[in-house]
Amino acid sequence: MNKVKLASTLLGATLMFGAVVPFASAAAVSETIFNGAKLYKRERCETCHGATAEGGPAFPNLVTGLKNLNQEQFKAVVLNGRGNMPAFSGNKKVADGIDSLYAYLKGRSDGTVPAGDLEVAK
Repeated sequence: MNKVKLASTLLGATLMFGAVVPFASAAAVSETIFNGAKLYKRERCETCHGATAEGGPAFPNLVTGLKNLNQEQFKAVVLNGRGNMPAFSGNKKVADGIDSLYAYLKGRSDGTVPAGDLEVAK
């Protein structure tokens, strides 16, 4: 087999088989954590803190930040605001879902909840 034919055969096989990528499955989490992740997205927390809660140039990384905040401190910051963080006490969805939001972000911080798609464990 000449080099050109071999190269084109290998390239074709690579393109054909390399293009088959299995779909990544969503990580299974508790309903509480799933609801916290939905709240994080629905209330647009990612606008400042990023889609994976790892912050941005001017906003805190919540994955590392939750290593230093307990649940009560977290609630106080979210509901009352701090620095550039606005208060969400007037937002009923956030106030009602604060425990789920904490569970999601604490799981991200502890490494038990991966970034990406989540589903409720069956």
